[in-house]
Amino acid sequence: MPVGLNPDEHELLARIAYRSYVDARTQEQIAEEFALSRPKVGRLLERARATGVVDIHIDTPRGLDLDLEDRLAEAFGLRHAIVAPAAEGAAEQRTLVGRSAARYLERRLTDGVRVAVGHGRDLAALAGAFRGPAATGCVFVSAMGGSPLVDAPTNPNEIARALAVASDGTAHSLYAPAYVADGQVRDRLREQDAVGGVFDLAAGAALALVGIGGTDDECTMVRSGCLSAAEIARLRARGAVGDVLGTYVDASGRAITAPHLERVMALSLEQLRRIPAVVAVACGPEKPLAILGVLRAGIVDALVVDEPNARAVLELVVTDRAEGS
Repeated sequence: MPVGLNPDEHELLARIAYRSYVDARTQEQIAEEFALSRPKVGRLLERARATGVVDIHIDTPRGLDLDLEDRLAEAFGLRHAIVAPAAEGAAEQRTLVGRSAARYLERRLTDGVRVAVGHGRDLAALAGAFRGPAATGCVFVSAMGGSPLVDAPTNPNEIARALAVASDGTAHSLYAPAYVADGQVRDRLREQDAVGGVFDLAAGAALALVGIGGTDDECTMVRSGCLSAAEIARLRARGAVGDVLGTYVDASGRAITAPHLERVMALSLEQLRRIPAVVAVACGPEKPLAILGVLRAGIVDALVVDEPNARAVLELVVTDRAEGS
């Protein structure tokens, strides 16, 4: 017998719990059967769980750590945190993160929703795993220019197009480079309807998909030719740890003011903050500090990440608190 219950109490709780969990009856139906009020039934069900009369066991898939997701979401005030299980190789890890991100996106899409789309290998993995959701008429809009120096699947236009094809939706491409020569060229391009109109569509999206870039010499911005190794080194010297759509932040989440910013053809952090739901997708052993900085920037509502990064980011938070105490 559970501790703290007499035989009559144990029997009543067992009967009510059986009706609720086995017979799947509503609290109103149980209240009528036992001549109790609905609130009383609710309290008795809570007591059945608290005393061990009801012991709920959930058979979770291998690698699913819901507690880790909850801790990550709580630490950064996220609406949702999705943690993909750890994998041995980088390619397999990106595949698992992409699959988790795709399933999350499929659940979140609604009819006619407009989605701003970023760039990078992690979003490309999402697009590769994406299956058509029940939602119809979705619109996918590039939120950043592209580069001919990287594989097509990682460019925003290609990712938006792949998502649109899989969902029988519509894609709007941004035919502009990710970085231009200077601020004057950027402004002239944005004055053109074919470019400025797409930016306006992206800025007015209800949901945004973004990757989180690092600051190592092999990061996407360097590989794409948008920034040189010398430029990324100067950004690191200024405290940059990662970027979203070409805007770099430090470990505290503050945007790094640097000359390259006037050349970026992408939505800004302020524009992202005005989008109701921003979903960031990230994996890779070089990413913990980048993820930490971007999360602290306050633009991300949901994060899809691999388990090693999730744990590393939480460890960084603990370390920061210890050093600040």
